[in-house]
Amino acid sequence: MSSILPPALSKGKESYQKYMETTSALYSMYKKPSSARLRISLFAAALFLLVIALVRETDTVPSAVKSAWNTDFSKRPSFYEVATKHGTDKVTDHQYHFMYEKYMPALRNKRIKMLEIGLGCNMGYGPGHSYHTWLEYFPHVDLYYIEYDAVCAQKWASATKGATIFTGDQADVAFLNEVIRKTGGGFDIIIDDGGHQMTQQKVSLEQLWKAVKPGGIYFLEDLQTSYMPDYGGDETLGKNPKRKTMMKYIYEMLDDKMRPDGTKHVELTSDLRGIDCQREICAFFKKDPREEPNYTA
Repeated sequence: MSSILPPALSKGKESYQKYMETTSALYSMYKKPSSARLRISLFAAALFLLVIALVRETDTVPSAVKSAWNTDFSKRPSFYEVATKHGTDKVTDHQYHFMYEKYMPALRNKRIKMLEIGLGCNMGYGPGHSYHTWLEYFPHVDLYYIEYDAVCAQKWASATKGATIFTGDQADVAFLNEVIRKTGGGFDIIIDDGGHQMTQQKVSLEQLWKAVKPGGIYFLEDLQTSYMPDYGGDETLGKNPKRKTMMKYIYEMLDDKMRPDGTKHVELTSDLRGIDCQREICAFFKKDPREEPNYTA
């Protein structure tokens, strides 16, 4: 049996020895006369164990995910617990913890660079709740903010040690480019929790995408506004062709990724790995050339 295993599994570790003993036993049982159903079940079990072993050892698994496999997060509070403690609506009014807990634990032990649009100046509970959430959740984060309300932002920043905040309109291309210049870009994470207007969401994604580092993630919250007229959304649930909503823009991106002819309607999809969405939020993943099949250093 061992001769059919790839080199990654032929390392003499005790775990592989136990695996081989288990699969050999299953294979012997399979060879004995028994019902067809039992034979299929035993063979499927052995195949499943082999697949798990291959996945655990293959070099194609992203390094960030690999490093998180054997990390014990059980002694640390989850994102939901930290966000609840600081009172952000990311978990009270929304359920963004389901999205964030999928991807952020792998970055938790790393030095990361993060930008969030929207300090929360328009929220009834006041600004800074997500700021303190991220500082506690990521102990090694370089955190930056964009906020439209300059008076609120300056007042909050003067009372908050170490806060780095830029005031301006997230739909202003020149302003966003200035933010990129001053911060140097290269963000592991960007989150848009800003004004939620269609133009704001679209312009911010288009302009800040170049500031996302290869392998980084751009999260876009509150996509339900694509169906709210007050935000420039389409109350007909997408049936009005004259309304250019953010959700329609995302549909175009998905179309770009699925087309076999390689036609692009949205420029940024050229280095877009994929999109993951749940209720009211989508995550956009930037390609990392090092993970491409033909990459050479």
